[in-house]
Amino acid sequence: MNAVNLLADNRITEFGLLVEATRRVTRVIEASLREHHDLGMAEFEAMVRLGRSTDTQMSMSDLAGQMVLTSGGVTRLIDRLNARGYVERVYCPSDRRVHWAQLTDAGVAKISLALETHLADLDDHFFAVMSPEDREVAVAIFERLRSAG
Repeated sequence: MNAVNLLADNRITEFGLLVEATRRVTRVIEASLREHHDLGMAEFEAMVRLGRSTDTQMSMSDLAGQMVLTSGGVTRLIDRLNARGYVERVYCPSDRRVHWAQLTDAGVAKISLALETHLADLDDHFFAVMSPEDREVAVAIFERLRSAG
């Protein structure tokens, strides 16, 4: 099959729609987080993941795995959040070779405010275009995509 025929394949268009929609929504939401809370999307995501973890902490390697970051990438991210007073590094109580990232009280306060903005943005720019049935289907698809490998 030649390139012209492959370029006309509807799968290219359908996947492209997903990419474009994701980029648009992410761009709008990240701009709002930056404007209102001076947080980038990765910083926000890390703080949410920490906030939803037991004792608002998790190992650096677990955080890297969940965020699909390298160990160096998560280290730089935590360094930025630490410099701003939102996260601190603590030793794992059972293995002092392991560092955990933990939200500080300032981090909990910051993410609480940012979540209010984020939820309003999600309602306006993501969920507003979906019916409850659409949301159920979308969640099922996202879960399958996440688990696919």
